[in-house]
Amino acid sequence: MSESDYKRWICDACGYIYDEANGDPDSGLNPGTRYDEIPDDWMCPLCGLSKSDLRLIPDQPQLAGKAVNRPVKSSAGKSKGGSDYVVIVGAGIAAWSVAEEIRQIDADRPILMVTACDGASYPKPAISTALAHGKSPDELIEKDAVSKAAELGIEIRTETRVLKVDSKKKKLTTVKGGIQYDQLILALGASQRSLTVNGDAVESIIRVNDLAAYRKLRKRLDENVKHITILGAGLIGCEFAEDLSSVGYKVSIIDPTNYPLSNLLPEESGKQLESKLSMHGVKWLWNTTLDALDENGENLRATLSDGKAIETDLVLSAAGLVANTQLASKARLAVNKGIIVDRQMRSSNKDIFSLGDCAEVEGQIFAYIEPIRRQAKTIAMCLKGEDCPFEIKPPLIRVKTPSYPLSICQPGLSADSEYSFKSTGESDHIDLVKGEELVGFVLAGEQSKNAYKLYSQIT
Repeated sequence: MSESDYKRWICDACGYIYDEANGDPDSGLNPGTRYDEIPDDWMCPLCGLSKSDLRLIPDQPQLAGKAVNRPVKSSAGKSKGGSDYVVIVGAGIAAWSVAEEIRQIDADRPILMVTACDGASYPKPAISTALAHGKSPDELIEKDAVSKAAELGIEIRTETRVLKVDSKKKKLTTVKGGIQYDQLILALGASQRSLTVNGDAVESIIRVNDLAAYRKLRKRLDENVKHITILGAGLIGCEFAEDLSSVGYKVSIIDPTNYPLSNLLPEESGKQLESKLSMHGVKWLWNTTLDALDENGENLRATLSDGKAIETDLVLSAAGLVANTQLASKARLAVNKGIIVDRQMRSSNKDIFSLGDCAEVEGQIFAYIEPIRRQAKTIAMCLKGEDCPFEIKPPLIRVKTPSYPLSICQPGLSADSEYSFKSTGESDHIDLVKGEELVGFVLAGEQSKNAYKLYSQIT
């Protein structure tokens, strides 16, 4: 059987891809193991969901021999084949997802991807669990940019930062020259929230939001680091805390609240997570923030807002993300928390779309994989001329903390006073209700395996 006959399956909760050709050797599934041959008790190696929660990835059109060089533009702004020329800015999950969706329904449309990074395709959620799974940064890469682009029959320009969008002339200005477009898709992502911290070692704070930054973290970990301080007890902070502590690092977390994931969980669930991570040696510094960071001989001295001070070897920021909207603002697109788009993912300019961490739909930013993939499909269908509006529904959030895995479904990204949490009497299962209506839930431990079944009942 040829490798082309094998199928790929994706976990929408975390982005893990099960490729039948490669199998999952770490779980005892040899290369060539078919989906139907996977034992029922197998779990996603990233988030712990079951085999039944994976979704088949449709085969891409056969594009062997298709040129991936940029199509020649006519004076009318069309490619020689007559199709509109689509330019995607970015190369993260959102960018690759929309390229895949467009190509799935249109084998011929010319597509160019422009990115400031190397363009490699990798599952971003895997970064915060890579140490525990013994994965190096290079081993997280699924395909390099050239291979991925060739697979889709598109052109990609890496290491090419976009400086300006001229929406009237439909032209991008980049560090390597100008690019014309017919339709533009902005998949700009988000950046770490800036911190107000004093001291002479502020520049040493590491912010991990992509693979390049994660490489820097891994390099620093090799430099006799023993104690790591994490800023923020949110989803990413907790995932990194367990990953780092599971391989022997001492970890402290600084947070201005009084329990982990306080914007997503009721206090009883948050305290359970705190207890589980504490058993790994994680120390918690609540109701305080980092005030100053200074050199202190061979390590660092972190001074907190409550007056306490701790010694540490490395500080990792997980203090939240802010949508990258600068490029859109300069192009005079409507911007709020993110680039404002309608249900078709269209911005205030009819020929410019946006999705992912940088896009705001009816006041919300959907920064999780499952809604991003639906946004990508919406854009692809819109470009085809078909109506497929993005459905706004509460995301299913998976917290990849193996000692206490969590599945959270909540209307909005923070607890609202009109909702209340009610224990069902079952261990690790709490319902989020509005009156008598089930509108969300928190599932933990073994209960988290039931997440998709319960999620489908709500949405």
